[in-house]
Amino acid sequence: MSREKIKKRTFISKLKNEGRINENFLNIVSDLTLEELIGIKIEMASRLFRGKLYGVPIWITMPRIVKEAMLHVAINSCKTKTDMCSFLGLTLDQFNDILRDYDLDI
Repeated sequence: MSREKIKKRTFISKLKNEGRINENFLNIVSDLTLEELIGIKIEMASRLFRGKLYGVPIWITMPRIVKEAMLHVAINSCKTKTDMCSFLGLTLDQFNDILRDYDLDI
């Protein structure tokens, strides 16, 4: 992959290229806090079950969900593993262990 392509690669641009988001959506999201976005997503998921998330250990799984989201942002927006480690506040060994845990090869 050329250096120019790497510079333009972000999580947002990936979602835009897939047609999943647009500028209007980003403007709306920018006015919300992270907590509000997570709350909206959980509420929308619970609608499928008529307001109940029985059997889903949301309190226990939320840290993993957030960490996975941060991992994807780092992978899609940083150029090198060193940059990714710095972004996430991890050592290279910790980062490599996490990549193995999530079965990711970058």
